[in-house]
Amino acid sequence: MRELIGRLDVADDATAGALRVIDHFDGLVEERATLAAVVRAVAALAGCPAGLHDAGRGITRRHDPTGHPLPETQSRSWAQTAVPGRPGSWIWLERTGEARPLDALVLERAAKAIHTLTGHSADRSADAAVRIACDPDASASDRSDAAKRLGLTGPVTVIASPGPLPPHSTRIGRHMVALVRGTPDLPPDLRAGTAIAQDPAHLPTTLEQARLALRLTDRANGPGPSQLAYDDLGALAVLAERTTPQEAAAITDVLHLDHIRATRPWVIDTLQAVLDHASLRQAATGLHLHHSTLQERLAWLAARLGYTVTKPGGRQRTAVAIAYWRIAHSETNWSTTTAEKGQ
Repeated sequence: MRELIGRLDVADDATAGALRVIDHFDGLVEERATLAAVVRAVAALAGCPAGLHDAGRGITRRHDPTGHPLPETQSRSWAQTAVPGRPGSWIWLERTGEARPLDALVLERAAKAIHTLTGHSADRSADAAVRIACDPDASASDRSDAAKRLGLTGPVTVIASPGPLPPHSTRIGRHMVALVRGTPDLPPDLRAGTAIAQDPAHLPTTLEQARLALRLTDRANGPGPSQLAYDDLGALAVLAERTTPQEAAAITDVLHLDHIRATRPWVIDTLQAVLDHASLRQAATGLHLHHSTLQERLAWLAARLGYTVTKPGGRQRTAVAIAYWRIAHSETNWSTTTAEKGQ
């Protein structure tokens, strides 16, 4: 093969180049190369960044032509080829400008190499099916097939949580994600956001909605709700959708809460209890405090926040500040302490 390529270098550059591509990927298969090595080869041969996305495994790999890794993002806008036998898996070239003559061949041979290196068949596990069903870049048919493999028909509830979940769950990004038919009965000690998809085609969007609901939850056994449904958020859904945790953390009222909470961990729980109860006595009972102790805390907070929580304007400002504070800390694994409980 190599001698033939050498002879063809002079006579037919295009044919020689094609044979080089074929030879290179055949060599990677013989060496049992890693998927990252295949992507690096694609980028080097094409002279532009290349990427691989495998929804079943939940992985994305991108490399530049020199072999250096790039951020793990993907886009359907690039020229791409599906990996045979692996639903929700494809490889692409990030070519700007016109395609080169061997681009299609490079992608085709890379896809076949990945097909061979990954065992010829897709991962048929429930974890893979959940990832494919929720992957926004998987095809509609792949998502539908994945949902059928999970036995999901009719409305499906998507659950997102920082911790373990019921069957048909797997980790997608930072969260554990479960797909359940109908309305699930969740354990009370679970912190979770939920949303309902009427059709498998809507599962990727529904997952994002469940994650938005999760942003606004309290910890399990905290004074605020630890489980929220997206449909119950109302206008809060827009607030959570349009504000990233980083943006929320930079809001002045959130910065004030974090500053005070550094020495008074009970601040958030106290404010949440006041917002959620009709009277201060009820709030004090929920916090396991004496009524006078709660009043002292609120007077102390008013002096440092610059507004009175129990007045109408103060309640509205506090409610918004707490919502933004929860968004800012939505990816933080903060735990329950006796101080946070107000004990």
